[in-house]
Amino acid sequence: MTERPMTDNERRNVEDPGTSPPTEAVKFDPFADDDDDLDEVERALAPHTEGVAYDPDAVSPGTEAVKFDPFADDDDEDDLPVEELDHLLKDLDQLRATQGQFVPAEEEEPTDVTVSDPEIPTAATFASADPSARSRREAISTFRERRGITRQSRTVADGMVELPFITPKPESELLIDPEAKLKPGIKPPQLQAGDIVAEQYEVLGVIAHGGMGWIYLANDLNVANRVVVLKGMMAQTSAQDQGTAEAERAFLADITHPGIVKAYNFIDDPRVPGGFIVMEYVNGPSLNDRRKQQKDGVLSFDLAIGYILEVLPAMDYLHSRGVVYNDLKPENIIATEDQVKLIDLGAVSGIGAYGYIYGTKGYQAPEVATQGPSVASDIYTIGRTLAALTLKLPVEDGVLAPGIPSPNDQPQLRRYLSFYRLLLRATAEKPEDRFTSVAELRTQLFGVLREILAIRDGKQFPPQHSLFSPQRSTFGTKHMVFRTDKLIDGIDRQVRITAPEIVSALPVPLIDRTDPGARMLSGSSYAEASETLENLRTSMENEKYRDSIEIPLGVVRALLDLGFTAEARAWLDTLKERMGRDWRHQWFSGITHLLLDDYAAAQEYFYTVLTILPGEAAPKLALAAVDELLLQQMGYENTPLLTPALVNATATLGDDFEELDASEFKGLGKTWSHITTEPAILRFHSLRVYALVWLTNPTTVSSAFGLARQLMAEGQIELAVQALDKLSPASRHHRMAKLTTILLLLSSNLSESRIRRAARRLSEIPTNDPRFNQIKIAIMSAGLSWLRDRDLQSAASPNPLFEYPFTQRGLREGISEALRVQARSAPFARHRYTLVDMANAVRPFTWF
Repeated sequence: MTERPMTDNERRNVEDPGTSPPTEAVKFDPFADDDDDLDEVERALAPHTEGVAYDPDAVSPGTEAVKFDPFADDDDEDDLPVEELDHLLKDLDQLRATQGQFVPAEEEEPTDVTVSDPEIPTAATFASADPSARSRREAISTFRERRGITRQSRTVADGMVELPFITPKPESELLIDPEAKLKPGIKPPQLQAGDIVAEQYEVLGVIAHGGMGWIYLANDLNVANRVVVLKGMMAQTSAQDQGTAEAERAFLADITHPGIVKAYNFIDDPRVPGGFIVMEYVNGPSLNDRRKQQKDGVLSFDLAIGYILEVLPAMDYLHSRGVVYNDLKPENIIATEDQVKLIDLGAVSGIGAYGYIYGTKGYQAPEVATQGPSVASDIYTIGRTLAALTLKLPVEDGVLAPGIPSPNDQPQLRRYLSFYRLLLRATAEKPEDRFTSVAELRTQLFGVLREILAIRDGKQFPPQHSLFSPQRSTFGTKHMVFRTDKLIDGIDRQVRITAPEIVSALPVPLIDRTDPGARMLSGSSYAEASETLENLRTSMENEKYRDSIEIPLGVVRALLDLGFTAEARAWLDTLKERMGRDWRHQWFSGITHLLLDDYAAAQEYFYTVLTILPGEAAPKLALAAVDELLLQQMGYENTPLLTPALVNATATLGDDFEELDASEFKGLGKTWSHITTEPAILRFHSLRVYALVWLTNPTTVSSAFGLARQLMAEGQIELAVQALDKLSPASRHHRMAKLTTILLLLSSNLSESRIRRAARRLSEIPTNDPRFNQIKIAIMSAGLSWLRDRDLQSAASPNPLFEYPFTQRGLREGISEALRVQARSAPFARHRYTLVDMANAVRPFTWF
C-alpha cells in the first residue's frame, strides 16, 4: 500500500502531542480474510503477537476509510448476470419498503409525464453504479420512504394518554388552490409555483392564508431541497412599525425550543411588503384538523389534555424568556409523527408590550386591549383552546362566544366536573383569578386527567403531581361496627363523624420547595409541635426569611397541632391581607373553622381551594365531609333526600349520569356551585364527591365509607355494599369494611337472602377477631326478628344459620349461648349480669 501523506492536523499533533488526532474514515472490507488462506506452515511462520511500550504522547494513526463493496465476491464465476441481479434487487427493494411483507408489483399504466428524481436510485442503476454512491442513495431512499410507514403510537402524561401516530403527507397533497380561498378583501398570491425567492427558495405553491397574507411552501435549494415555509411579515410603514418588526425578528431568531417551529431566515422581496420569514416546515395536521376528523367534531377530553400537556413546556419556555405567545388556538398546534409543535410565531411579543398585539377573537383574553399581554392572557388562550377542542362552543358573528357552557347544557361536564372547573379558572374574566403560571395549570391538568380516566375507564394512576400529602389516617371507618361494642360494655354509640377526626385524617399541603423557608421547614418535620413553633418564631426574625410564605403558615399548622385553634385563626386573620388569595391560606382557614364547628364558613373556604385547584382530591374530600357534618347538624343524616335514579347514577358516575334529565339537577345553579345549605343538594354533593374521590384514589378509604354512609341514608343498601366490596383485600381496613357490609345487610329490608349473605361474609372472618361473636349475635338476632315479624317458625331453606337451625327455637338457643360467651369477657360486673339475664330471657325453655 502506498504510504499516505500526513495531513495538516497530524503535523500539528506531532508538534503538539496534547492535541487529539482527528477522526477519519478507514477502509473496511468485510469480505477480506487475513488468515483463512494460510496453510499450517504459513501460520507457523507468521509473526507472533508481541508487547509494545505504551507512549501516551505518541500520535496514533488517524482513522481512515476503506472501500466497502457488499457485492464483491471472492469467486467471480458466481456473479449473477446483470438482468437477473436487476430483478433480484427490485424484489429486495420492494420487500424493504413493505417491511418484509412482499406484495407483487402491479403493472402501471404509462403516463404522459415521467418525473425522475436523480437522488432516488432505481434497480437498474444498482448493478452499474459505484457501490458507495449506490449505498448512500439507498439510505436516502429508505429514509424518505419510511416517512409514510405507520409506527406505534406514543404515551404521554406519565403514561396516561396515548397519542396516535400521524403519518406525514406528501408535500404535493398539502398545496391548495388559492382561487378557492379568495374572498372579498383578499388579494391573489404574489408568488407562483416555480418562482425563486432570494435566489435560494423555489416556491412549490400555497398552503394557507393567514393574518399576514399567503403562506407558501418552498424548496431550499441551498440545503438539499429542504422543504420550508415562507410566511409574510408585517410591513414597516413607520418608525414604530420598523421597531416592532425588528423586535419580532429578534424574538424569532433567538427561540430554540424543540416544541416551537424554528425560524431559519429573514428575507426581503419586492413583491411582498415586509418580506418573508423562512420557517421550519412541520408536516402534520393541526389540532383543528384533528378535531374535525372526529365523529362528534370534538376530541375526547383525555386526548385533548394529552396534546395540551405537550404544548405547555413550549409556552413555559416563552414565559421564562419574558415573552408571550398571544395567539394560541387549535390551528397553531401541529401534531407531527412523534411530536407536537407550535407554529405561527408572528404574534409573539414581550410581556406587557403595547401597540399592535395580534391574536384571534374568541381566544384572546379580554384585557389585552387595555392591559397588554401577560402570562395570564396566555393562560386564557390555553383554556379557550382546550375548550374549543373538547366542547361544541357557541358562535357569535363568526367567532367563538365568550364563556364556558354550563354542565346543565353539556352533559359531559356534569360527569367530569373538575374539567369544567379547570376551564372556568383558566378562562376567568379577571386575570388575577386565573392560574398564576403554566406550571400550576400543568399540575392541575394531571389531576383532572386522572379523574377522567378513573370515571370513564376505571383506571387509577398515582397522584404524582399532587400538592397535598396522602391521607394521613381515616375517618368514619369504624362507627357502624363500634355500635356492636355495646354488647361488650353496655355503652351506646352513634354512627356520626366529628370534625377533629376529619381534620386529623385529611391530607396536608406539601411545602413549596421554591419558598425561602422550605429547607428550614423540611428539617422540622419530625420535631414536636412546640419545638417547631419556637424555631419558626426565631426564623421570622431573620431577614433571610422575610419573604417566606411557608414559615407564617407553618406557625398556623403548629398552633393547630397543639390545639390552639383560636390562636391559629388570629394568625390567619393577620396574614389575610398579605396572602389571602393563596390557596394554602384558604385551606388552613377552612381547617380552623371546621375545628370551631363553623361548617358553613369551612365549606366556603374549601370550595375556594377547589376552584383554585380543581385537580386535587384533598379539597373534594374535605367538602364531602363538611357537607355530611352539615346534614348531621340538621338531623338529616339518615333521611332519604334524592330520587333513586339520581342516587344510582351518582354513586357510579357512569354513562347514565350524563343521560339523566336536567330536572334532576335543579337547584344546582349554572356553575354547580358547592356553596349551599339545602339538604338535598348537600346530600347530592357529598354523595358525588365521595364517589369521585373513591373512584380516583382507591387508597382513600374514608371516601369509600363516606359513600356507603350516604347510600345507606338513601336506602340503597346494595350499592353501599358494592362500594365497600371494592376495597382491596391487601388494605388493613379490608376486615372492617367486610364487617361493615354485614351490618349494612342487616340494617333494613331484611330477607332470608340478606341474612344468609351476612352469615357467609362473617364466615370469611377469623373466629379470633375481637368482634366476631358480637357480629354473630347481631346476625342471629336479625334472623330471629325476621322470622317473628313474618310469623314464621323456620326459614324456607333447611340449611342452618351458622351451626344452629334457621328456626325460632334454633336461633334462640344460638343467641343464648353466644350471649353467655360474651358475658365472660364483659369488663364490668353489672354488664356481665345483664348479658346473662338476656341469655336466660331468650333461651327456648324460658318461652315455652
